[in-house]
Amino acid sequence: MKILLVSSRPPWPDTMADAMTVDRLARFLVQRGHEVHLVSFVESDDQRLELEQGLGRVCSGIVAVSLPKIRTYANTALTLAGELPMQVQYYRSTEMHRTIEHLLERGGFDLIYTHLIRMAEYIRNVPVPKVLGLQVSQALNLGRMVVHSKDPLRKLFYRIEAAKVRSYEAEVCADFDRVFLCGPSDIEAIEKTAPVPNAVVCPHGQDVPSRERVANAEREPNAIVITGVMSTYTNVDAATWFAEEVFPRIEAEIPEASFWIVGRSPQRSLRALARPPRVLVTGEVPDVYAWLCRAQVAVAPMRIAAGMQNKLVQAMACGLPVVATSVANEGISGTPGEHIVLRDDAAGMAAAIVDLLRDADARERLGTAARRFVEANWTWEAHFLKLEQVLFEVANDRQVPQPGPSR
Repeated sequence: MKILLVSSRPPWPDTMADAMTVDRLARFLVQRGHEVHLVSFVESDDQRLELEQGLGRVCSGIVAVSLPKIRTYANTALTLAGELPMQVQYYRSTEMHRTIEHLLERGGFDLIYTHLIRMAEYIRNVPVPKVLGLQVSQALNLGRMVVHSKDPLRKLFYRIEAAKVRSYEAEVCADFDRVFLCGPSDIEAIEKTAPVPNAVVCPHGQDVPSRERVANAEREPNAIVITGVMSTYTNVDAATWFAEEVFPRIEAEIPEASFWIVGRSPQRSLRALARPPRVLVTGEVPDVYAWLCRAQVAVAPMRIAAGMQNKLVQAMACGLPVVATSVANEGISGTPGEHIVLRDDAAGMAAAIVDLLRDADARERLGTAARRFVEANWTWEAHFLKLEQVLFEVANDRQVPQPGPSR
């Protein structure tokens, strides 16, 4: 198939979860013999160059549309009172509309894959077989942010955006042939507004380090780790809650315990939590798996989340026992007690981690089972093969002429 891949952010460098997903999907599709053309926003010429260097030999064509950050802020500010979600308005661009129109006028695309709700407006009215990688219900995610946010202005912002997204995501789903979501809870959240009969549960996978690397890992005693992009509100909330409410309980039992907050762009509030050697805030690291292969226990203490949590799968892939909240596990459905330990309160989470730090056999059993669970269910190929089959079905069911997109 000849596929047009539409992305809001450049998928290379693959430093963000959505970028990594698009990058791995493009490489998978090309390896499977498909012709992939990519169109994406970039913020600068440097980003454009990096994208071309990273995926230029993979994709048959790459078109990068400039959208400087100052314009995205202006887009959002000028349309706060509008009906469209702010995250959609953030990526509003006449140039992108024209670019996609031009690509389609040249014709020949069997299917369009649109990644995330942000780009749906560019494709929703195009009469070409098309799918939307929605990934998560933003209404579900934002609703949880409203509940847990302590900042009144932030809470108001999330409440406004949640109201906009709630109707929009249900409406826009109907304009695509298939919509991919990470889990049943995301579909259930959207269907509180309207049925989504074209929804498919099909999350993405993760890179899995070699068995040899995991087997040879040297674990530092009593080291606890959380990973992720530490500028996102969900990760900041999780790491802060753990550092302030859970870790002191662990220290009371095991004074030599340490907590590592590993990830790029940590907010100032997270950096303020650092008190080496007990609490480390690393910032960006060259290889997150190096840190995961040094720790004894991983945590995913998410209170605000929807869809699949990459940090959880990455830790399990490294043979780590993971203690997580129920919300963090929603997207991967690990079996409690077999693949993962679930605790939603600070005291319960601390007690479970103390038990694991004191019991090497329990850590080994849980970590081994977690690794096998990932190998069986959470590689990139496992999910992309299913996605590819759906793409074939959509393209074969609806072959139509390809005029430019209506606005």
